[in-house]
Amino acid sequence: MKKKPSPKTQRNLSTIELSVLGLAWLRGPCTIYAIMKELSTSGSSYYKSRAGTAYSVAKRLLTFGLLSETSENTIQITEAGVTAIQAWLAPPIPLPDIAHSADLIRLRFFFVGIVPMADRLAFIDSSVEGLTEFLEKCKSLLKDNEDIGDYFGVLATMSTVLETEARIAWLRIVRDLVENPMAPDAPWAEIAIEKCKFKTQER
Repeated sequence: MKKKPSPKTQRNLSTIELSVLGLAWLRGPCTIYAIMKELSTSGSSYYKSRAGTAYSVAKRLLTFGLLSETSENTIQITEAGVTAIQAWLAPPIPLPDIAHSADLIRLRFFFVGIVPMADRLAFIDSSVEGLTEFLEKCKSLLKDNEDIGDYFGVLATMSTVLETEARIAWLRIVRDLVENPMAPDAPWAEIAIEKCKFKTQER
């Protein structure tokens, strides 16, 4: 089923527009400032970096008729806005959304061969240390969502916990493979897949 853009916008909404719209539904009626504040304190760098756009995005959604003003400073989602969110959740989920990933540690790793062995290992160790600290923050977000009665927020945040644990597990596996490289004629891909399977089964 192909998703149709809102008749008021005549285009598909962006992810940040849909996120602001969703927050207006989840927290509303609320102020645009409250939405900006939530984005700015998010554990996701994607949302944190876009918090400053909350006002312009909300104003656009008001123009589209997806939000309405309930008072001078308060907004709420409209029926058309609810329909837009429901369409966003409807299958099939577009492949670009499924494949979206922004792991900047993994991106750096492609080029780790440019530095000496000591620096390679330091890069991995520093990344594991940072991810371990971030993991604790992710876990604390579970309780934060529970405290405000956001059940689906708790379930959604489980993803960040599992994802961070997986990134740490990956770095610990590849650290050994960096320090003790596979032979040039070894089946690298096959060995890598087996190591991934082993870690999955261990969990």
